[in-house]
Amino acid sequence: MSSTGQDSVARGPEVLLGVEGGGTTTQAVVADRNGKIIGRGLGPNCNHRKVGFDAASKALRTAIEGALGQVVGHQRTSEGPVWQRVNVAAACLGLAGIDTPEDRERISSWIRRENITPRSQVVNDSELILSGGTPEGWGVALISGIGSICIGRTRDGRTARVGGWGHLFGDEGSGYQLALDALRLASQTADGRASANGVLKGILSYWRLSSAEDLISKVYKPETTGEEIAQLAITVQELANRGDAEAVALVDRGGEALAAHVDTVVRKLDLRQPPLALGGAALRASLKKSLLAHIKVEMGPVSLVQDPAQAAVTMAQRLLQAPARP
Repeated sequence: MSSTGQDSVARGPEVLLGVEGGGTTTQAVVADRNGKIIGRGLGPNCNHRKVGFDAASKALRTAIEGALGQVVGHQRTSEGPVWQRVNVAAACLGLAGIDTPEDRERISSWIRRENITPRSQVVNDSELILSGGTPEGWGVALISGIGSICIGRTRDGRTARVGGWGHLFGDEGSGYQLALDALRLASQTADGRASANGVLKGILSYWRLSSAEDLISKVYKPETTGEEIAQLAITVQELANRGDAEAVALVDRGGEALAAHVDTVVRKLDLRQPPLALGGAALRASLKKSLLAHIKVEMGPVSLVQDPAQAAVTMAQRLLQAPARP
Protein backbone atom coordinates (compact mmCIF):
# COMPACT_ATOMS: atom_id res chain seq x y z
CA MET A 1 0.00 0.00 0.00
CA SER A 2 1.42 3.37 -0.97
CA SER A 3 0.66 6.67 0.69
CA THR A 4 1.56 10.24 -0.10
CA GLY A 5 2.10 13.38 1.88
CA GLN A 6 3.02 16.90 0.86
CA ASP A 7 5.20 17.31 -2.20
CA SER A 8 8.92 17.14 -1.48
CA VAL A 9 10.83 20.38 -1.62
CA ALA A 10 14.47 20.91 -2.43
CA ARG A 11 15.96 20.56 1.04
CA GLY A 12 19.28 18.81 0.80
CA PRO A 13 20.41 15.54 -0.72
CA GLU A 14 17.83 13.22 -2.27
CA VAL A 15 17.83 9.84 -0.54
CA LEU A 16 15.87 6.62 -0.10
CA LEU A 17 14.76 5.34 3.30
CA GLY A 18 14.34 1.71 4.29
CA VAL A 19 13.18 0.54 7.71
CA GLU A 20 13.15 -2.98 9.13
CA GLY A 21 11.28 -3.37 12.42
CA GLY A 22 11.51 -6.91 13.73
CA GLY A 23 10.48 -8.27 17.10
CA THR A 24 13.42 -6.78 19.02
CA THR A 25 14.95 -3.75 17.32
CA THR A 26 14.25 -1.22 14.58
CA GLN A 27 16.86 -0.52 11.92
CA ALA A 28 16.66 2.35 9.45
CA VAL A 29 18.99 2.78 6.50
CA VAL A 30 19.45 5.69 4.15
CA ALA A 31 20.69 5.16 0.62
CA ASP A 32 21.30 7.18 -2.51
CA ARG A 33 19.08 6.65 -5.55
CA ASN A 34 21.36 3.83 -6.71
CA GLY A 35 20.76 1.92 -3.49
CA LYS A 36 24.18 2.55 -1.90
CA ILE A 37 23.72 2.77 1.87
CA ILE A 38 25.12 5.97 3.37
CA GLY A 39 23.60 5.92 6.86
CA ARG A 40 22.19 3.54 9.48
CA GLY A 41 20.21 4.13 12.65
CA LEU A 42 18.87 1.88 15.39
CA GLY A 43 15.87 2.09 17.66
CA PRO A 44 13.99 -0.16 20.09
CA ASN A 45 11.10 -2.49 19.30
CA CYS A 46 8.48 -0.84 17.07
CA ASN A 47 5.88 -3.63 17.04
CA HIS A 48 2.80 -1.61 17.98
CA ARG A 49 0.97 -4.73 19.16
CA LYS A 50 3.57 -5.23 21.88
CA VAL A 51 4.69 -1.72 22.82
CA GLY A 52 1.72 0.43 21.77
CA PHE A 53 1.53 2.95 18.95
CA ASP A 54 3.14 5.85 20.81
CA ALA A 55 6.21 3.79 21.72
CA ALA A 56 6.31 2.34 18.20
CA SER A 57 6.32 5.77 16.57
CA LYS A 58 9.07 6.93 18.97
CA ALA A 59 11.16 3.88 18.04
CA LEU A 60 10.70 4.66 14.34
CA ARG A 61 11.66 8.28 14.91
CA THR A 62 14.80 7.28 16.81
CA ALA A 63 15.97 4.89 14.08
CA ILE A 64 15.12 7.22 11.18
CA GLU A 65 16.70 10.29 12.77
CA GLY A 66 19.80 8.24 13.58
CA ALA A 67 20.19 7.15 9.97
CA LEU A 68 19.47 10.55 8.44
CA GLY A 69 21.71 12.22 11.00
CA GLN A 70 24.68 10.37 9.52
CA VAL A 71 23.93 12.09 6.21
CA VAL A 72 23.27 15.69 7.28
CA GLY A 73 24.50 15.80 10.88
CA HIS A 74 22.70 15.34 14.18
CA GLN A 75 22.43 18.97 15.25
CA ARG A 76 18.88 20.04 16.01
CA THR A 77 17.51 23.26 14.57
CA SER A 78 14.28 25.21 14.77
CA GLU A 79 13.36 23.70 11.39
CA GLY A 80 12.11 20.53 13.05
CA PRO A 81 13.16 16.90 12.72
CA VAL A 82 16.17 15.94 10.67
CA TRP A 83 14.12 14.65 7.73
CA GLN A 84 13.01 18.24 7.10
CA ARG A 85 16.59 18.92 5.97
CA VAL A 86 16.72 15.96 3.55
CA ASN A 87 14.73 15.12 0.44
CA VAL A 88 13.49 11.59 1.21
CA ALA A 89 12.31 10.62 -2.26
CA ALA A 90 10.67 7.36 -1.16
CA ALA A 91 10.52 5.07 1.86
CA CYS A 92 9.57 1.50 2.60
CA LEU A 93 8.86 0.35 6.14
CA GLY A 94 8.70 -3.40 6.79
CA LEU A 95 7.43 -3.84 10.33
CA ALA A 96 6.39 -6.69 12.58
CA GLY A 97 2.76 -6.34 13.66
CA ILE A 98 1.54 -4.92 10.34
CA ASP A 99 -1.20 -7.47 9.77
CA THR A 100 -4.25 -5.55 8.52
CA PRO A 101 -5.04 -2.60 6.24
CA GLU A 102 -5.80 -0.61 9.39
CA ASP A 103 -2.30 -1.30 10.72
CA ARG A 104 -0.74 -0.09 7.47
CA GLU A 105 -2.88 3.03 7.34
CA ARG A 106 -2.05 4.00 10.91
CA ILE A 107 1.68 3.98 10.21
CA SER A 108 1.15 5.61 6.80
CA SER A 109 -0.84 8.41 8.47
CA TRP A 110 2.06 8.98 10.88
CA ILE A 111 4.45 9.27 7.92
CA ARG A 112 2.16 11.84 6.30
CA ARG A 113 1.72 13.84 9.50
CA GLU A 114 5.47 13.97 10.01
CA ASN A 115 5.96 14.90 6.33
CA ILE A 116 8.79 12.39 5.98
CA THR A 117 8.28 11.59 2.29
CA PRO A 118 5.68 11.93 -0.50
CA ARG A 119 6.04 8.25 -1.40
CA SER A 120 5.86 5.49 1.20
CA GLN A 121 4.99 1.84 1.51
CA VAL A 122 4.22 0.04 4.77
CA VAL A 123 4.33 -3.77 4.80
CA ASN A 124 4.83 -6.68 7.17
CA ASP A 125 8.51 -7.39 7.80
CA SER A 126 8.19 -10.77 6.07
CA GLU A 127 7.73 -8.88 2.79
CA LEU A 128 11.31 -7.65 3.10
CA ILE A 129 12.58 -11.22 3.33
CA LEU A 130 10.57 -12.20 0.25
CA SER A 131 11.79 -9.20 -1.73
CA GLY A 132 15.40 -9.48 -0.62
CA GLY A 133 15.76 -13.25 -0.83
CA THR A 134 14.00 -14.29 -4.03
CA PRO A 135 15.37 -13.57 -7.51
CA GLU A 136 12.11 -12.27 -9.00
CA GLY A 137 10.03 -11.30 -5.95
CA TRP A 138 7.90 -14.44 -5.93
CA GLY A 139 8.29 -17.59 -3.83
CA VAL A 140 8.21 -18.22 -0.08
CA ALA A 141 9.61 -16.21 2.82
CA LEU A 142 9.96 -17.56 6.35
CA ILE A 143 10.94 -15.62 9.46
CA SER A 144 11.91 -17.18 12.77
CA GLY A 145 12.94 -14.60 15.32
CA ILE A 146 11.14 -13.76 18.51
CA GLY A 147 8.06 -14.74 16.48
CA SER A 148 7.48 -16.74 13.32
CA ILE A 149 5.59 -16.10 10.09
CA CYS A 150 5.60 -17.41 6.53
CA ILE A 151 4.29 -15.75 3.38
CA GLY A 152 4.17 -16.78 -0.25
CA ARG A 153 3.58 -15.06 -3.56
CA THR A 154 2.96 -16.47 -7.02
CA ARG A 155 4.33 -15.05 -10.26
CA ASP A 156 0.94 -13.43 -10.93
CA GLY A 157 0.74 -11.82 -7.48
CA ARG A 158 -1.52 -14.14 -5.49
CA THR A 159 -0.45 -14.33 -1.84
CA ALA A 160 -0.88 -16.56 1.19
CA ARG A 161 0.19 -16.24 4.80
CA VAL A 162 0.70 -18.85 7.52
CA GLY A 163 1.54 -18.16 11.17
CA GLY A 164 2.23 -14.79 12.70
CA TRP A 165 -0.46 -15.29 15.36
CA GLY A 166 1.68 -14.08 18.24
CA HIS A 167 3.24 -15.76 21.26
CA LEU A 168 0.00 -16.56 23.09
CA PHE A 169 -1.42 -18.93 20.47
CA GLY A 170 1.09 -19.08 17.65
CA ASP A 171 4.71 -18.40 16.68
CA GLU A 172 5.55 -22.10 16.49
CA GLY A 173 9.20 -22.64 15.64
CA SER A 174 10.20 -19.17 16.82
CA GLY A 175 13.04 -18.36 19.15
CA TYR A 176 10.55 -17.49 21.88
CA GLN A 177 8.68 -20.79 21.62
CA LEU A 178 11.93 -22.76 21.47
CA ALA A 179 13.05 -20.98 24.63
CA LEU A 180 9.75 -21.71 26.38
CA ASP A 181 10.00 -25.39 25.46
CA ALA A 182 13.51 -25.44 26.90
CA LEU A 183 12.38 -23.72 30.11
CA ARG A 184 9.56 -26.22 30.55
CA LEU A 185 11.98 -29.09 30.07
CA ALA A 186 14.44 -27.50 32.50
CA SER A 187 11.78 -27.11 35.20
CA GLN A 188 10.62 -30.69 34.67
CA THR A 189 14.21 -31.83 35.03
CA ALA A 190 14.60 -29.86 38.25
CA ASP A 191 11.65 -31.61 39.90
CA GLY A 192 12.30 -35.07 38.48
CA ARG A 193 9.77 -35.33 35.65
CA ALA A 194 12.51 -35.24 32.98
CA SER A 195 16.24 -35.75 32.76
CA ALA A 196 17.47 -32.97 30.48
CA ASN A 197 20.37 -31.99 32.72
CA GLY A 198 22.34 -30.42 29.88
CA VAL A 199 19.46 -28.08 29.02
CA LEU A 200 18.94 -27.11 32.68
CA LYS A 201 22.63 -26.44 33.23
CA GLY A 202 22.90 -24.51 29.97
CA ILE A 203 20.05 -22.18 30.91
CA LEU A 204 21.35 -21.61 34.43
CA SER A 205 24.81 -20.88 33.06
CA TYR A 206 23.50 -18.48 30.42
CA TRP A 207 21.62 -16.43 33.00
CA ARG A 208 24.28 -16.97 35.69
CA LEU A 209 21.81 -18.48 38.13
CA SER A 210 22.88 -20.74 40.98
CA SER A 211 19.79 -22.97 41.20
CA ALA A 212 16.70 -24.00 39.25
CA GLU A 213 14.51 -22.20 41.78
CA ASP A 214 16.10 -18.92 40.67
CA LEU A 215 14.41 -19.38 37.29
CA ILE A 216 11.07 -18.37 38.82
CA SER A 217 12.24 -14.94 39.93
CA LYS A 218 14.24 -14.45 36.71
CA VAL A 219 11.50 -15.35 34.24
CA TYR A 220 8.64 -13.64 36.08
CA LYS A 221 10.57 -10.50 36.92
CA PRO A 222 8.62 -7.57 35.39
CA GLU A 223 11.67 -6.25 33.55
CA THR A 224 12.42 -9.60 31.88
CA THR A 225 11.28 -9.12 28.28
CA GLY A 226 10.13 -11.61 25.70
CA GLU A 227 13.21 -10.70 23.71
CA GLU A 228 15.43 -11.70 26.63
CA ILE A 229 13.66 -15.04 26.98
CA ALA A 230 13.90 -15.68 23.24
CA GLN A 231 17.69 -15.30 23.44
CA LEU A 232 17.75 -18.67 25.22
CA ALA A 233 17.09 -20.24 21.82
CA ILE A 234 20.71 -19.52 20.94
CA THR A 235 21.90 -21.52 23.95
CA VAL A 236 19.60 -24.42 23.05
CA GLN A 237 20.94 -24.51 19.50
CA GLU A 238 24.52 -24.40 20.74
CA LEU A 239 23.76 -27.39 22.98
CA ALA A 240 22.22 -29.18 19.99
CA ASN A 241 25.34 -28.48 17.94
CA ARG A 242 27.38 -30.17 20.67
CA GLY A 243 25.18 -33.26 20.49
CA ASP A 244 22.96 -32.84 23.56
CA ALA A 245 20.11 -35.24 22.80
CA GLU A 246 17.36 -33.27 24.55
CA ALA A 247 18.43 -30.03 22.88
CA VAL A 248 18.52 -31.78 19.51
CA ALA A 249 14.94 -32.94 20.08
CA LEU A 250 13.81 -29.40 20.99
CA VAL A 251 15.40 -27.90 17.89
CA ASP A 252 14.00 -30.66 15.71
CA ARG A 253 10.50 -29.96 17.00
CA GLY A 254 10.94 -26.30 16.12
CA GLY A 255 12.23 -27.14 12.66
CA GLU A 256 9.28 -29.43 12.03
CA ALA A 257 6.86 -26.67 13.02
CA LEU A 258 8.53 -24.19 10.67
CA ALA A 259 8.51 -26.74 7.84
CA ALA A 260 4.74 -27.07 8.28
CA HIS A 261 4.47 -23.31 7.65
CA VAL A 262 6.37 -23.63 4.37
CA ASP A 263 4.55 -26.77 3.21
CA THR A 264 1.18 -25.13 3.85
CA VAL A 265 1.99 -21.94 1.94
CA VAL A 266 3.30 -23.92 -1.03
CA ARG A 267 0.19 -26.10 -1.15
CA LYS A 268 -2.21 -23.17 -0.77
CA LEU A 269 -0.64 -21.36 -3.73
CA ASP A 270 0.15 -24.51 -5.75
CA LEU A 271 3.73 -23.36 -6.21
CA ARG A 272 6.24 -25.44 -8.16
CA GLN A 273 9.78 -25.49 -6.76
CA PRO A 274 9.56 -21.95 -5.37
CA PRO A 275 12.64 -20.16 -4.05
CA LEU A 276 12.75 -20.00 -0.26
CA ALA A 277 14.03 -16.91 1.57
CA LEU A 278 14.86 -17.17 5.26
CA GLY A 279 15.23 -14.49 7.91
CA GLY A 280 15.26 -14.00 11.65
CA ALA A 281 17.78 -14.32 14.46
CA ALA A 282 16.55 -17.78 15.53
CA LEU A 283 17.33 -19.42 12.17
CA ARG A 284 20.85 -20.50 13.00
CA ALA A 285 22.57 -23.57 11.59
CA SER A 286 20.86 -26.30 13.63
CA LEU A 287 17.31 -24.94 13.30
CA LYS A 288 17.80 -24.21 9.60
CA LYS A 289 19.09 -27.74 9.03
CA SER A 290 16.08 -29.24 10.83
CA LEU A 291 13.67 -27.00 8.92
CA LEU A 292 15.04 -28.03 5.53
CA ALA A 293 15.04 -31.71 6.51
CA HIS A 294 11.34 -31.60 7.44
CA ILE A 295 9.99 -29.73 4.39
CA LYS A 296 7.91 -32.20 2.40
CA VAL A 297 7.27 -30.19 -0.78
CA GLU A 298 9.91 -29.69 -3.45
CA MET A 299 11.66 -26.32 -3.13
CA GLY A 300 13.89 -24.23 -5.33
CA PRO A 301 17.01 -22.35 -4.19
CA VAL A 302 17.28 -21.39 -0.51
CA SER A 303 18.82 -18.09 0.62
CA LEU A 304 19.34 -16.35 3.94
CA VAL A 305 18.58 -12.61 4.00
CA GLN A 306 21.25 -11.01 6.15
CA ASP A 307 20.14 -7.38 5.78
CA PRO A 308 16.35 -6.94 5.44
CA ALA A 309 16.71 -3.16 5.66
CA GLN A 310 18.62 -3.25 2.36
CA ALA A 311 15.61 -5.01 0.83
CA ALA A 312 13.43 -2.17 2.14
CA VAL A 313 15.63 0.25 0.19
CA THR A 314 15.12 -1.83 -2.97
CA MET A 315 11.35 -1.64 -2.47
CA ALA A 316 11.62 2.12 -1.96
CA GLN A 317 13.46 2.34 -5.29
CA ARG A 318 10.50 0.70 -7.01
CA LEU A 319 8.17 3.36 -5.63
CA LEU A 320 10.01 5.97 -7.67
CA GLN A 321 8.83 4.30 -10.87
CA ALA A 322 5.25 5.44 -10.22
CA PRO A 323 4.20 9.09 -9.73
CA ALA A 324 3.10 10.17 -6.26
CA ARG A 325 -0.65 10.56 -5.83
CA PRO A 326 -2.19 13.40 -3.79
